[in-house]
Amino acid sequence: MENEKAFKNFINADVVRLISSEIKKVDKKFASKDFEQLIPHLKTLELKNRVLLVTKGLAENLTKSYPENIKVIKQVIKNNKLTGFQLWPFSEFISQFGLLHFEESMEVMYELTQKFTAEFAIRPFIIHDHQKVLSYFANLTNDSNVHIRRWVSEGTRPLLPWGQKINVFINHPELALSLLEELKYDEEIYVRKSVANHLNDISKHHPLLVIELMAKWQKACPEEHISKIAWIKKQALRTLIKKGHPGALKLMGVNGKGKIQLKGFKLDKKTYQLNDKLIFHFEIISQSKSNQSLVIDYGIDFLKANGKLGRKIFKLKNIELDAGSSIKITKAHSLKAITTMKFYSGKHQLSLQVNGICLETLQFSFKV
Repeated sequence: MENEKAFKNFINADVVRLISSEIKKVDKKFASKDFEQLIPHLKTLELKNRVLLVTKGLAENLTKSYPENIKVIKQVIKNNKLTGFQLWPFSEFISQFGLLHFEESMEVMYELTQKFTAEFAIRPFIIHDHQKVLSYFANLTNDSNVHIRRWVSEGTRPLLPWGQKINVFINHPELALSLLEELKYDEEIYVRKSVANHLNDISKHHPLLVIELMAKWQKACPEEHISKIAWIKKQALRTLIKKGHPGALKLMGVNGKGKIQLKGFKLDKKTYQLNDKLIFHFEIISQSKSNQSLVIDYGIDFLKANGKLGRKIFKLKNIELDAGSSIKITKAHSLKAITTMKFYSGKHQLSLQVNGICLETLQFSFKV
């Protein structure tokens, strides 16, 4: 029996009929019956391929020119009968067919990102002419709508998950920094989180640029915005901190290897199965005569298809440890199945690191 809550069912037969009827209300010539012929083909497809199929149906049955068709789509969006993922085929339609119609496409994406998202649809436009998009976005950093302001940062991320990589911003991240400068004090955490994620993307290829920028923002920050920049800094530097980058750690107030003793690092068992919780315990004892900042992370070396281990680092805790004191920590890590990773049975490893330095590693068996 099919799971009605499966991710792919965000686009289903009822959604296709709804899209069809909403377009028909705006465009009487829309071939709705022909469009709905795609419904039987949905069953065997996952979500993205369902979106692509519906987009193909739109292209075949919206029979006017792109500027006229996009006016129809814009009105359908503004009618507010379609929500969330139901709007994804429109986003895909714009990204596939709108490159030569910049102004019309931007107008519709402006509406779309307030109700769903246009962070993926904008990427082909950036790749085609990044300066044109940057100029357009420069006028939106003070927009009254929070989703528009976030779009400016999220849409220009060099390494947006599930989105096309933007090589020009990977190689020249400074091109979009003026946008982030305008958004760094935004009142909405939704926007500042995007700014931090954008900077974290940049840090993967240009670590010193992000470290220097964070130091500059921190130094120039007005008192009323200190907490905002402190939060952005922590999130923007998270990948570098996990790797133990000295410059990133120093900016977080962490200087080198902690003066500590690790005691009692152990797993609750030696063999785990899919959907188990991997539970581990440890104690950190200060050996310093003064307080010290510690960044505690853990890594799991997952077995890969080629038989080698690949490490993934997870955040655990940032603490201020008083001189001579200790802290006991228990952590449960879920081993549930996820769509972005395939698990393999065999020997795995758990490691604990403090201030980017691996202190100890434990082995365990994992059965899928």
